Amino acid sequence: MTTDYINARERYRRARPTAVPTHKFEVGVIVAYRPSPSGERGHFRVTRHLPDGGQGLQYRIRSERDGQERVVLEGALERAS
Repeated sequence: MTTDYINARERYRRARPTAVPTHKFEVGVIVAYRPSPSGERGHFRVTRHLPDGGQGLQYRIRSERDGQERVVLEGALERAS
């Protein structure tokens, strides 16, 4: 019984820590978002980080032009130039 505890503790101690994904864009940064390949790119401000929804990290962004908000995946964003 004691050896089971020691073995379990040793396995836990040797386990590699898993990498936690981090957001690429900080809150407050202006990003470019293109909803589709043929769509027009708009500039948005990152207002909030959201967790991975199963498809990747997500952001809440607000349009600089009209204030419209939306939730988008990180892959659909790029740093505005």
